[in-house]
Amino acid sequence: MKEQRVDPQVFRQVIGNFASGVTVITTREQDTNYGLTASAVTSLTLEPPMLLVCINKNTGTQAVISRTRTFGVNILDQDQAHLAYQFAKSQTDKFQGVDFSYGTSGVPLLTGALARIECRVAADVEAGTHRVFLAEVDSADTSTGAPLTYFRGTFGRFEMVQDEAVYQQIRDHILSRSLAIADALEPSKLSSQLNAAISSVYYALTRLTTEGLASRDLVKGYVITPIDVKTSDDTFDARCAIELGATDRAIGHLGADELAELRKRMEATLPLISGNRFVDFERYVAANTAFHEYFVGLAKSSALLDVYRRLSIEGIMWRIIWRTVSVFDQASEELTADHRRIVEAYEKGDKELARREIINHSERSKLTCRKAIEVSGGLV
Repeated sequence: MKEQRVDPQVFRQVIGNFASGVTVITTREQDTNYGLTASAVTSLTLEPPMLLVCINKNTGTQAVISRTRTFGVNILDQDQAHLAYQFAKSQTDKFQGVDFSYGTSGVPLLTGALARIECRVAADVEAGTHRVFLAEVDSADTSTGAPLTYFRGTFGRFEMVQDEAVYQQIRDHILSRSLAIADALEPSKLSSQLNAAISSVYYALTRLTTEGLASRDLVKGYVITPIDVKTSDDTFDARCAIELGATDRAIGHLGADELAELRKRMEATLPLISGNRFVDFERYVAANTAFHEYFVGLAKSSALLDVYRRLSIEGIMWRIIWRTVSVFDQASEELTADHRRIVEAYEKGDKELARREIINHSERSKLTCRKAIEVSGGLV
């Protein structure tokens, strides 16, 4: 048996970065309509017109298409996300409440779809969990509108992809300090500089504000949030208070699976600080965030977790350390050792020990960020 080189979950995450259109594949057999949502659809050739469609082998729609050799492809409009969700459900009357008509081949075609294509299977082959259909196009029609998209597990508009790209660009400018702290973040200017839609810029600035990297000034509008030692200390003090509260609610009430997951997230942080340096700062921030968020989440209080997230610890750490990470040599390995000691206290059910370790970790985090702010000149 050939060795599997890529973990399926890793591949799912990677391929999720590929934005695609969303379709509903429809067919009919013995007076019964079948359909499902699919994004694995692409044009194959123009002469003759052909499509390639991939459908999970465990679906009734796939089985019917294999027998009848006919199906319809309905390319959804951006306002038809509800249909994408409806046809993604299993074991339901997917056509209930849906407007459709029958095409010349007898397959149902959805009213209001951006485009509708009737296909006849020319060949098919099994590929892992799916069957791949190579189909010739018998008829097609289209209407005006914009397509629904699928990106990172979410249905939306193609503009969502640009929104994300613009957000990343502005975020990188802030973190690299290529934008001065005193400068206003003018939406129209950023739109011109980045050749981006003004709506995408506003999306980015709103998101950066919730992360704490930007803020609203009554006179200047959007500005980069300056971070000094006091701001940093206050933020970590707030995190400490939240985590102490979470500990009071959670410790002694957790199952083995929850403790195992907490340990797994802790262990992911351990190799990322070595010799007083961050081995991989980006990975450290991600692993550290995953550990602390899960830790607070164990209190099973959505309100507490929401307050924690509003502190924007991840964004503040990026802002303080990212630009100087190549020369910063005061990242104590005790930061990750603290994580281990906290988890061990949880596993013992020792609330007082856990509280002491959380406080120690908070003081160590504050000290690390103070040193990084000093390296940057006292303000970042």
